[in-house]
Amino acid sequence: MPGAKQFIYDAITVAYIVIAISIFLPWALLSIAPENGLFLGITDFLHWFYSFLCHQLPFRTIYFNGIKMPVCARDLSIYVATALGLVYFRLKGFGEKEFKINYVLVVLLFLPTALDGFTQLFGWRESTNLLRLVTGFPYGVGYAYLIAWVLPFIFLLASLIGALLTGKDAESDELIARVKKMLWPPL
Repeated sequence: MPGAKQFIYDAITVAYIVIAISIFLPWALLSIAPENGLFLGITDFLHWFYSFLCHQLPFRTIYFNGIKMPVCARDLSIYVATALGLVYFRLKGFGEKEFKINYVLVVLLFLPTALDGFTQLFGWRESTNLLRLVTGFPYGVGYAYLIAWVLPFIFLLASLIGALLTGKDAESDELIARVKKMLWPPL
């Protein structure tokens, strides 16, 4: 099912590109014509839509030319980095091919956001928007990496379940070996 894997990966990539572009849409539209009713309506809709995905606290949000982005600084960075990461991994042939997950890389990519977010959450310090942007970017790349890894893994598990249910032992053994290769050893 390589075609289905690639189609799903490409659909996810396009969705993240649309998300990344839509985040900048209020700034672009209102910079062109700040009094345009249609542009104001689009901007209001995007802020409403993203309110379900982000806290949108004004002091944690980036403003361009006085225009508030529809997501906080960290989410802005995460969405843009995820879109760029998915495109990069697609150009490198990922999304369809199986590869062993690099656990150390995943931890290193998620760690800056975790440290920044949790130290802020527990009140040990207050983060800045610049730090939120900087720490959100590796998180987004890590998320793209996980998507590129997990999609072939899900298809592999589905094939394994199908082989086990139909009693194809030889095929099951080969699929189990491929699952192990994608998961273990961790280093």
